[in-house]
Amino acid sequence: PMQQATPQATLVLIVSLLATARALHAQPSVTVTDDGVPFSPDPVHIVTGQAVYWVDNGTGPYTIFSSTSAWSPVTTPGGILFSAVGTYPYFDDAGDQGTVYVTANLPPTVAITTPTNNAVFTAPASFAFSANASDSDADGLSDVMFQVGTNLVDDVFSSPFETAVTNLAAGNYTLTVVAYDNVGAVSSNSVSIMVRNSGPIILTALTTTAGRFQFTATGLTTGKTNILQSSTNLMSSANWTPIATNIAGSSSASFTNEISGGHHFFRLLQLP
Repeated sequence: PMQQATPQATLVLIVSLLATARALHAQPSVTVTDDGVPFSPDPVHIVTGQAVYWVDNGTGPYTIFSSTSAWSPVTTPGGILFSAVGTYPYFDDAGDQGTVYVTANLPPTVAITTPTNNAVFTAPASFAFSANASDSDADGLSDVMFQVGTNLVDDVFSSPFETAVTNLAAGNYTLTVVAYDNVGAVSSNSVSIMVRNSGPIILTALTTTAGRFQFTATGLTTGKTNILQSSTNLMSSANWTPIATNIAGSSSASFTNEISGGHHFFRLLQLP
């Protein structure tokens, strides 16, 4: 049975977060006064992993009872961690009533908006790195982390979720954004980009041995496919024939080919 009020009491209800290792942002507390009417706000909506804390305004302490014996009585100041979905009616020893509704925590959503997947930049690359992120349930979005590879670029706590990447060297990179809600649920999104060397490709160190010639190409972009082509003339209508393919493991690579009679011209193409 519910206990009836003696003198009219004032009770404050605070919705808060269960402290976690990633509690970088606390959800703003909701403070409510009981003036002889139901708790306000009532009902209280939270997600699994959050807690409700009750504190009095100095006229207590007061005791919070579960109407369904879901928890042992809690005396102010005190709180309950809610780890299961459900409806939790409660009352205090002043006769006031309230309800806590607990829903399953949904992870946030996040998607990179710039740059686009497979974007190509020239080294040293500088560009905007941005994302759309949101959280649809009661705990709300905490922050969005921006990474290049495994390196943290920025951690942004409010919209717009954007930062800048500067002076990125030539290479292939994975850009990742990781969104956290206020109870620690996580979502992520990634894109791949390529940063090319800004200088020209130079063919050097031509040597011949055992009926084969070899030369070195410098100024390559790591991870890019390079195609060596040959032609017997340099006319605009020249027919360039692929003779070797190389995926650059660094900024330089060597190519070899059989020596054949007559004049031959060579060129090296980098695929986007």
